[in-house]
Amino acid sequence: MPSWQASVLNTILSYVARPSISRGKAKVPLAQVRKKLLDLDKRWLPWPDKLVSATIPLQHSSLLHYVLLNQQTRLGNLFYIRGGGFCFKTPHAHARLIADISQRCKLDAYIPDYRLAPEHPFPAPFDDVLEAYKRLIALKGAENVILMGDSAGGNLALSLLLELKRLALPLPTACILLSPALDLALTGDTELILAADDPFFTIEALLRLRGAYLAGADPMSAKVSPLQGDLADLPPILVIAGTRELLLQDSERLVAQVKASGGEITGCFYPNMPHVFPLFNLLPEALEVRSKISHFVLSHLIR
Repeated sequence: MPSWQASVLNTILSYVARPSISRGKAKVPLAQVRKKLLDLDKRWLPWPDKLVSATIPLQHSSLLHYVLLNQQTRLGNLFYIRGGGFCFKTPHAHARLIADISQRCKLDAYIPDYRLAPEHPFPAPFDDVLEAYKRLIALKGAENVILMGDSAGGNLALSLLLELKRLALPLPTACILLSPALDLALTGDTELILAADDPFFTIEALLRLRGAYLAGADPMSAKVSPLQGDLADLPPILVIAGTRELLLQDSERLVAQVKASGGEITGCFYPNMPHVFPLFNLLPEALEVRSKISHFVLSHLIR
């Protein structure tokens, strides 16, 4: 039975988050929505205590390094790819989640601050993430790197895995995906997509963000729709999603395809939970998931 906090959050999202991208003919420009989200993120969500950030310049973007000052033992590094529909970012909201995961798992964190669509469509975000990962392993080595991403960041994370495999570069130790968007080709069951009672996304919003990112690119490419790629020989994966998500099929199909290819994957699907619900500290379900993530990560780190 979902918590009362989840019911309240779903109602708030339905009235606040969902209409911000889908407003009929009077659509707010994505750049304006981005600015509004950044303002709200900074105003209402305080930066985590004792989390400091440094910036490592890249060719077109940057790699952020988050360190918890009160954490003395470090077992490895978290490479976290933030979501935001390829068009937005919420640094404070994500920093709170990343700080919690870093503390639970005793990890430093590296976050690619990739360029955003529509100003910088595919392949810019993908290229920035790949460059950032290469920089991380050049700086810190490839041992005990944990890859994690949510929503569009989950898309970029799985696409990154496939590209690292293709290039014969070191793969991370394990991967966690939260509500990943894995099929921009929209090859799933259309009836299920249209019937989803998602408090966060509408199909119109999904198509708008998808169009801004693709900008004419082939949606069947594994670099934008990693479900179309070869999912064999990947590191262990934990995928988490809510059952009210428009994108639920993406996670379900990933679990089925990885298992069919002989890979190690665990799917956890939480009833009545919205998109990327582990971001919300107020949810008991979010804290439960973070504990599950910690157990998964610590069980795969080399000590």
